[in-house]
Amino acid sequence: MSKPTGLAAFTVRKTTSPEVAPGMEVPAPARRTRGKGPTVALTIRLPRAEWARLHQLAVAEGVSLQQLVLEGLSRVFTDRGLPGLTL
Repeated sequence: MSKPTGLAAFTVRKTTSPEVAPGMEVPAPARRTRGKGPTVALTIRLPRAEWARLHQLAVAEGVSLQQLVLEGLSRVFTDRGLPGLTL
């Protein structure tokens, strides 16, 4: 099998193990810590003009951007006949 070149080389996972001297302990692999708690963070990207509109609406309504987004997503669920988000 030939070795991938160019951008395809980035998709191949390297499976080399670190050199360990005799008598040394092998470190345990790192455990996942993000996204395991009761709250999970989510990032969205908006054009600056749309973010400004959203921010102005939140200020005018006296609520946070978080609350506006949750209400909007909950409405998407209920419009489709599904239970809304628990706010």
